[in-house]
Amino acid sequence: MEAKKTTFLSVLFTLFFLSICAQNPKTHEKKIYKDTADKVFVNMEVPVYLSISTKADGSDRTILKGKNPTYSYPMYFDSEGYNSIKSPWAVDPKTGQTVYPKQDVVFEVYADGTAPTVNLVLVGDQKTEVDGVTLSNGNEISFESNDNLSGVANIYYSIDGGDYQKFSNNINLSEDKVYTVRYYTVDNVGNAGEPKSMKVRPDLVSPTSDIAIEGDQSEESVSERTTIVLSAKDDISGVSKTFYSIDDGRTYTYSAPVKLTGLSEGEHTITYFSVDNVENVEEKKSKTFFLDKSAPRVISEVIGNTFIANGKEYYSGKTKLKLVALDNKSGVKEVLYSINGGEFTLYENPFYLTEPGDLNVNVMAIDKVNNRQRIGEISDSEKTRSYVDLSGPDLNYSFSGPSFVIRDTTYLTKDSKIILTGKDSESGFKEIDYQLNGNTLEDYAEPFSIESEGFYNITYNGYDNLQNSNTSSVLVQIDNTGPEVFNRFSISSNKFKSVAGERLTVYPPHVVLFLSATDKYSGLDKITYQINGSGELAYRSLIENFKRETVYTIIVNVTDKLGNKNSEEIKFYIE
Repeated sequence: MEAKKTTFLSVLFTLFFLSICAQNPKTHEKKIYKDTADKVFVNMEVPVYLSISTKADGSDRTILKGKNPTYSYPMYFDSEGYNSIKSPWAVDPKTGQTVYPKQDVVFEVYADGTAPTVNLVLVGDQKTEVDGVTLSNGNEISFESNDNLSGVANIYYSIDGGDYQKFSNNINLSEDKVYTVRYYTVDNVGNAGEPKSMKVRPDLVSPTSDIAIEGDQSEESVSERTTIVLSAKDDISGVSKTFYSIDDGRTYTYSAPVKLTGLSEGEHTITYFSVDNVENVEEKKSKTFFLDKSAPRVISEVIGNTFIANGKEYYSGKTKLKLVALDNKSGVKEVLYSINGGEFTLYENPFYLTEPGDLNVNVMAIDKVNNRQRIGEISDSEKTRSYVDLSGPDLNYSFSGPSFVIRDTTYLTKDSKIILTGKDSESGFKEIDYQLNGNTLEDYAEPFSIESEGFYNITYNGYDNLQNSNTSSVLVQIDNTGPEVFNRFSISSNKFKSVAGERLTVYPPHVVLFLSATDKYSGLDKITYQINGSGELAYRSLIENFKRETVYTIIVNVTDKLGNKNSEEIKFYIE
């Protein structure tokens, strides 16, 4: 057997280029590729020329045309994937003898005519599609590609009609808009996929929720019949769900107006927020309301002559019935009364009891959130005791020390005294007790003050020597804090100067200083100021005409309408 000759296979291919415009894919060379494991891949669309050589470097190679050059010079691979070129028997290169058992000499070639697959990936936890636009809660995109033969060489993308670029790292979509992304991929032998297109938009904006009270409401007070309606809006991916909780309790998914029937009377807070379809979560909002479940309390007073005989109390034609209604929170809306089963009439003033026969008066008291109670105020079958004086004392209040009145509220300080007085012209005045904000009853012995700041409803009851009573109330706000001072220069400055070890802001001579103040409760009374230790001046308008190269120390003094004071030092340098 002749000594084995080393052969060398060389595959030749042709290149074909396409001209492209900005939105068209790039031109990619269709070629041969050898991977790191020496596997050879050839694009199925390129012509292949076979050659043979006796030298490893192929310097004496001869092109093989085959018996039928029409199909072998050049040749094309028609089978996707594995192909082979082989010699029938293997020869031992040392001995030149056929190897036993006999085996083929095989040259493997993998034909690749299929482009890789590629998908656009939105880098975010959640995504959804709205009107053909894919939305994500992230603002980056990436790509995933796969090729079963020669492997993926590169991915190319174009944004909004721009030139195709080679993909290497995640792409940031920095604007809030719809992006049109075209993309395709190329394998290692030049198979390029058809460009895909996707419209994407980053959605980084949370929904906006709103709250509405439907039904009985008076300022912040509501009734058991009131419902709370939540709504939400999201202009990009749309609202997915709205959630709420009451008083930090269990969180519910909102599906229908929230009913309040199961809550206790008093102050409550509803907290609510929404989530959109890509799970952007809105910052929680809250609203506080007072659930008023109690109807007004009615006190009746008989005015005029009465006479009791045979277990009955008789009234003269001059006798009047006075009704006084008190409510714990929302306030009295109206009082109605009915005499002996007749129609209910709006109570406005004490009325005469003039109908003959048995007397039965029913009263309907309604507060401003429509809580109502029907009360049998007077029934002659129940009157077994006699009394001459049926009117409670006349009650009044006054104040000593600082006070200031705004509408129905009197503003006081901790140094102010509250004076309660009563007068009864019949059996005589006996005593007064009082409550602060519905707390424990206290006996009134002398003028008193309230130390802590806040709003107080002082309800007080006056009694005569027959224990007939009247109730009255006064609203007070305790204000122990002076106004807050604000200042603003007409020019912003970022210049500073060190004077005597102190860092001062520097302003030009034509700067103007404005002063203002706000008071939380009783309101601002006056603003005065001192410049560099001068006398106190009333502030009426802007402060100007500053001297050059001068340090200014301005002491601002503010006083509210109760005499509470505050002051602030403003120090700066005029260049």
